[in-house]
Amino acid sequence: MDNLLPDQDLREPNSSALLAIFRILQRQPWKTFAIQTWDTAKRFLLLTMLATSLAALLPPAIAHARDYDAFNVDVPFKFNIGNRAFRPGHYQFIFVGPGLLALRDSHAHVIASVVARPRETGASSTVSKLVFSKQKNHSQLTQIWLENRSQVLDVLGEELAIRPTAPLPAPLPPEVNSLFDPRPPPGLKY
Repeated sequence: MDNLLPDQDLREPNSSALLAIFRILQRQPWKTFAIQTWDTAKRFLLLTMLATSLAALLPPAIAHARDYDAFNVDVPFKFNIGNRAFRPGHYQFIFVGPGLLALRDSHAHVIASVVARPRETGASSTVSKLVFSKQKNHSQLTQIWLENRSQVLDVLGEELAIRPTAPLPAPLPPEVNSLFDPRPPPGLKY
């Protein structure tokens, strides 16, 4: 039997199914699938790399986290540390290293670095306290006693972030300068 179409065209019995498959293959659906899959895989790989990088950076950040010993004190009078004067108020001493303390004001700003030398006393103190000495109408911070410790910190002074430079010496006169000139004097040839 022949398959007759309305326009009298002869076709094979499965030609419409073959034509449909041919048209689908002509559109290349695997390309679309591959592009979509690659985009998803690329996003997954980027997120994995980002998470790995953050995880690698996290342990050093945790290792640098540190607890500092500190104590708060209210000083009701003007006092000096080294050559610098401080107003009455609330202060916090933070132990940042051996023999080094940071002094913070009531606004939590570090206003000075105090250098101290530990000294054994033999008996532990019952309270934390500051010891001042009166010199020429000024109160000078001399010692820091810490609660439940047998050490006293003798305050040596303030650690300056920028050391003042010594003034430059005056320039030498020209006749002295010529003694250090590596060039031979005029008229003398080697």
